[in-house]
Amino acid sequence: MKHAFLLCMMLAAAPLSTFAQETASAPLSGKLLITGSSTMAPMVEELGKRFRTRHPGVVITVEAGGSGRGVADAREGKADIGMVSRELNPQEKVLFAIPIARDGVAFVVHKDNPVGGLTRMQALAVFTGKTADWKALGGAAARIEVVTRTPGHATLEIVPRYFGIAPEAIKAAHVMGDSAEVQRLIAANRNAIGFLSTGAVDDAVQKGQPLKPLALDGKAPGIGSIRDGTWPLSRPLNLLTRRVPAGSAKAFIEFALSPAAREVILEHDFVPYLN
Repeated sequence: MKHAFLLCMMLAAAPLSTFAQETASAPLSGKLLITGSSTMAPMVEELGKRFRTRHPGVVITVEAGGSGRGVADAREGKADIGMVSRELNPQEKVLFAIPIARDGVAFVVHKDNPVGGLTRMQALAVFTGKTADWKALGGAAARIEVVTRTPGHATLEIVPRYFGIAPEAIKAAHVMGDSAEVQRLIAANRNAIGFLSTGAVDDAVQKGQPLKPLALDGKAPGIGSIRDGTWPLSRPLNLLTRRVPAGSAKAFIEFALSPAAREVILEHDFVPYLN
């Protein structure tokens, strides 16, 4: 919808003044259900906790399930806000998407895997089954175990689009749901490779999980390459509503765009959208 971009700009310009005025007025109350992207869920949960220090009368529930769920729940009115970690498809643009951060997608292996990077063509060969042994990539002789995602997750749209293939062309040994499941599998399997949010991987590594994001065509994934636009697998992290946001939903989105949310976004290794 043509109004979506304008709405985002209006909300983005508003937090410094509007949010300050709102927090000085009577606190909001009621329930706010936010569903969708498993990549965004931990960050949005923390934003919800901080939002409630200003509006303790608002009960916020955050549920993951994938970006597809975020779109469907917002469209059908099952959730007040959807979380969508990708660009909207043309048929989804009747909804209102407000980007609050930027993230990347990285190819990830166990930290003990000696392979440190791939070219785009090497990665394509791995995920389509044409390269099946790590030895061909400079690693130890072992069968490559590709991990993919269940339908409805944004990364399952972003990665095939980057390769120029259909999602069904990925030849996977494992099909997983939420990001945490993929992280656990790769952390326990030295021969596995999958794709995950760069923010989620950085956070997992900081917490001691044995994961390693691979360089791609010589470029390392991370906040710097996402910020400067040189990482090829980047995406917006959106909050999505069925109609123009109002009430608690509007106040929460304004908070997510405000300077008060910047610390939370950076703590989760994402790039604030208005950075």
